[in-house]
Amino acid sequence: MTETVASLDSETVETPQKLRIEVLASGLDGPRKLSFGPDGALYVAESGRGGPGASIPSPNIPGAVLSYGATGAITRIQDGVVERVVTGLPSLALSDGSDAMGVNDIDFDAAGNAYALLGLASNPANRDSLIQVPDFAQLIAIDKFDGGSSWTRLIDFGTYELNNDPDGQSPNTNPFDLLIEDNTVYVIDAGGNNLLSQRAFSHEILLETVFPSRSAIDPRTGQTITQQSVPTAITLGPDGAFYVSELTGYPLQAGAAQIYRLNAAGQPEIYAGGFTNIVDLAFDKAGGLYVLEYDADGILTGNEAGALIYVSPDGKTRTTITDALLNPTGLEIGAEGDIYISNKGFDAGQGEILRLSQEKPFDPSPIYDQVKRYTTTIAADGDIADVYYPVLPNTTADQLPIALMLQEAFVDKADYSNYAKEVASYGFVVVVTNNQRTLTTPDGQTLSGLLPEEQQVNEVLAQIKLEDSDTTSPIFEIADTTKLGLLGHGLGGFVGLAAIQNIVRSASTKDYTRPPELKAGIFYGTSFQAGANSGIFPTIENQDIPVGLIAGTRDSINDLGEVASTFVKVQDPPKALITVEGANFYGIANQDNDRDPSRPTLDQATATGAIGRWSGLFLRSHLLGDQRAFDYVYKTAGDLDPNVNVTSVR
Repeated sequence: MTETVASLDSETVETPQKLRIEVLASGLDGPRKLSFGPDGALYVAESGRGGPGASIPSPNIPGAVLSYGATGAITRIQDGVVERVVTGLPSLALSDGSDAMGVNDIDFDAAGNAYALLGLASNPANRDSLIQVPDFAQLIAIDKFDGGSSWTRLIDFGTYELNNDPDGQSPNTNPFDLLIEDNTVYVIDAGGNNLLSQRAFSHEILLETVFPSRSAIDPRTGQTITQQSVPTAITLGPDGAFYVSELTGYPLQAGAAQIYRLNAAGQPEIYAGGFTNIVDLAFDKAGGLYVLEYDADGILTGNEAGALIYVSPDGKTRTTITDALLNPTGLEIGAEGDIYISNKGFDAGQGEILRLSQEKPFDPSPIYDQVKRYTTTIAADGDIADVYYPVLPNTTADQLPIALMLQEAFVDKADYSNYAKEVASYGFVVVVTNNQRTLTTPDGQTLSGLLPEEQQVNEVLAQIKLEDSDTTSPIFEIADTTKLGLLGHGLGGFVGLAAIQNIVRSASTKDYTRPPELKAGIFYGTSFQAGANSGIFPTIENQDIPVGLIAGTRDSINDLGEVASTFVKVQDPPKALITVEGANFYGIANQDNDRDPSRPTLDQATATGAIGRWSGLFLRSHLLGDQRAFDYVYKTAGDLDPNVNVTSVR
């Protein structure tokens, strides 16, 4: 959703944003502004939930009162740990703890000292006569972060408002936003409609500017009324000027909020308008401006949905980054560009801190740079197997699922080394066996050689379980033996499809039961026919096990039509048919073979890389639950790979 920026030359450009939204903290009491400390931790001002103490009139609900309690806090979020490091700060709230007034902001000076800003949203005389808690409407220094209640009052903005009332609309103070810049404190007073400062933490408060009121129509009476600005945030722009946002006062209508830029004389000039109930703002490193709306439709509509809007560095486009927010109250941008938001900022016990991170385009490249190989003997039958596995930077137990490669008839395991390395680099222990068998063909001839069969599935699974538990094995405790995927070439893929269906189609296997560890299979140059070249394609009852088929367009042994006919017969989704343009039947092997008379037009290394890449991504989708790999396989249709087309059902 894109809108134009008022008061600026603009054009409307759709800029899709794909964000990952994480909840870093929950259960907070009225979280407001937030700031990173010198230790890299994120500190959050919690306004609290009030308590049973003295009361003042609510500024928002006629006849209601806000009652005092020492329930405000400063919360630290660091390395996944959420901890209240300052407690007992003053708070005022409704009886249910909502609509709190208390700690509004926290910031740090150049030396790393912490300061917090307390609000009030009332005539400061009420603080002194009714509540009799002088900490409200003050800047305080946090003495230490140790989970206790220790701070020092520094600047009394409430008394300044009571004595001066700069906007002339009767004393009201709510210090709401704090910025420390060049040893000067800048404070936005939302109640007083002004920007105040104090240089070098002296005792003299300076009035920087008052934000102007304007006329508005009262929706209840139709009469013209004065609408206050209610400034809410200040930030330093890339041009060295201050920028200030506003919520606007009653009637709080949509589209009325503006962003001001303070000119060289310190006076506010409209930078952008047409916003609604802005509560915070921040520039990114590129000079673009993030604008946080407390209520995107106007507070009086009853809809609590807020929004985060991005104004481009040139000011010409405005993009809604997300509207999946509820009454957000604070915004901070991290060093890496992630966005942090206080959400549900006026609710007790429901407040959240969200992290929004821009999803980078999915990289289909291998996960691991280095793959090793060793040779083992399958204990059940004495066959020799090559085992490929990635070198892990940080070894975690049960990290790599197993992938068994079922070879084409009479193709040696060594001919699949490039393919096996590619698949292993996506996070798998890949096993390629030389399955030596002798069998009798239907016409009575004896056939000996490298031939795949279904019983390899259980034999190899049992072998890898042994080696995963062997302290001398290269794959000791890194294989996930609860997850097995099948790979296959030609006849090997045929056998793999039979194994997935829990049936036997090879002549040498007499008894086979599909293991529960078998979770997916993807095969190259494979068709599944009732008889060799019969043209009859039976239903493949895969029983919800995902199946992928990869076909080369130059394959004349199991041609694309036969592979596609097999794909149609796969009963249960998800399933994918991946076509590699220019590859023949031996595109999966290290070298081409003239047993396929159709010559490839895609070079061998590119073909093998593409087949290995899509095999690895397919298995990551289903054995590792990699959602981004799943989306790449099933949703891009191969558009991002110049040699590949994908047809899928999910």
